Amino acid sequence: MTSKTKKSISWILAGILALAFIGSGITKLLGVEMQIKNLESWGYPLWFRFPIGLIEIALAIGLVIPGFRKITIYGIFIWTIAAVITHLQAGQANMIAGPVFFSVFATVILFLSREK
Repeated sequence: MTSKTKKSISWILAGILALAFIGSGITKLLGVEMQIKNLESWGYPLWFRFPIGLIEIALAIGLVIPGFRKITIYGIFIWTIAAVITHLQAGQANMIAGPVFFSVFATVILFLSREK
């Protein structure tokens, strides 16, 4: 695979992942009913939606800024581990697919972005 192809795929995946984080962050900030129910089921206070939403939006922005992409991906790894733990503690093992998928996407982006 050429360097240009890797870069293109990396940008596409980063864009998709950024959109997912933007969507998740915005719905938390807006207090969408589904997100309120999620926070309650996790045992988090409702005000947690603000820092969680802002962090998710910051992760989305970091993904599309080349100089911040690598550190952002490490942040995503931490974020997804916290999400998996949250879901497991809440008895929602069926909901860990999303965070695991985000980690896989981030891993692929990191792999494609590495310099030889």
